[in-house]
Amino acid sequence: MTRWLRWLVSLGLIGLIIFHHGDTLGGILAETQLRWIALALLISIAQVLLSAWRWRYTALRLETALGLRTAIAEYYLAMLVNQLLPGGVVGDAQRAWRHARQTPGWQPAAQAVVIERVAGQLAIAIFILLSWPWLPGPVAEATADIGMLVLLGLLSAFAVNRLLRPWLQATRLATVVSDWIAAVRQALLSRQVLPVQLLLSILIGASYIAIYACCMLAIDASGGKTVWLPLLPLVLLAMLIPISAGGWGLREGAAALLWPIAGLPAAEGISAAILYGVVCLLASLPGIWVISRR
Repeated sequence: MTRWLRWLVSLGLIGLIIFHHGDTLGGILAETQLRWIALALLISIAQVLLSAWRWRYTALRLETALGLRTAIAEYYLAMLVNQLLPGGVVGDAQRAWRHARQTPGWQPAAQAVVIERVAGQLAIAIFILLSWPWLPGPVAEATADIGMLVLLGLLSAFAVNRLLRPWLQATRLATVVSDWIAAVRQALLSRQVLPVQLLLSILIGASYIAIYACCMLAIDASGGKTVWLPLLPLVLLAMLIPISAGGWGLREGAAALLWPIAGLPAAEGISAAILYGVVCLLASLPGIWVISRR
């Protein structure tokens, strides 16, 4: 999907949401309590520091040098690019490319970024599993169905890999696949590394949810926290679909669908989603300072 199409997806979904809920959204957002937004921005700083440290830790496990200050600066720059350009991965691809320019080979730099991002998605999956018992019935059933499809996909990929292994071993692709499998084992799945990666990713995942919770509290959302809190990981998951710009539209659309199912006002879920997007944009602004220093 081209960048222009991703922008059209975001703008189209936002336009549709404003058409249906615009009058209510304005009133809710006008009453935003800024102290919660300030707290969300403070949490975002810790989030970036932990994320940069996880990236550096992953790179070092692959025997690739990466300084912590460099990792922090590159992470802020990647966040800014991901906010401004569609797809949500352009900034990460660029930080992998810039890191590769400072190392003997490009592959370890690319592997470090990919493995670091995969570790983050594992944390989101863990939070979805933890929240599943508290999800509304229809949402829990749909989540379980999606989980089964993902599991079947992984099992199918494993089966195909076993069937095609003799052919793969006779091609150059075998070397690439083997290198990536070794990298995943070394930087993510080894006994010494996995506990550290899981702890870091759970803390980072919790920071995403905490920022979203601050946005909910900023609008004084109705319903108890036990009602809307389990919905947040699902909205974050929707943002990962690479068909929009910065998650805009998908995030608000997911909230518009999930909140009424939970018996909550759709406009509140959408308003918090908009605030979350604004916080993400503001949190990425230090990336401008990184650019100005180069």
